Amino acid sequence: MNGKRLGSVLRVRHLQERAARGALASSRNVHRLAETAERDTWDSLDTHMATSVRGSRPAASLRGSQLLVASGMLAAERQHLATIAAESVLAEATTEWTLAARRVEGLERLVERQNVAEREEAVRRSSNEIDDLVLMKFATGAT
Repeated sequence: MNGKRLGSVLRVRHLQERAARGALASSRNVHRLAETAERDTWDSLDTHMATSVRGSRPAASLRGSQLLVASGMLAAERQHLATIAAESVLAEATTEWTLAARRVEGLERLVERQNVAEREEAVRRSSNEIDDLVLMKFATGAT
């Protein structure tokens, strides 16, 4: 593969890796927000339970508290499902970024090997040219 083509492919791979890195960052943010929302809901429920236990209350207030706790539990369960889904998306994004980064790294190594081979070939050609010049000089000087 020639150097121009490798350079083009490498640029595309860098763009793909950068896009995968952006998707990974976005997935991390969504996961973090989902975890925070779930934790806040559980903390809110804990706070409500701690403050609602004090003293005797009328039955209507007790029923309202039960409904609040039930709806809070339902919200926390749904948020937990959202956190699990975000974690799954995060794992997929991590895998995609890892693969993209490995492709870039492999292609960079290939480019480096090609550059080394080209430098070695240039040195070999230069050495051959010097040898040819020396041989021509001796051939013309000997006759």
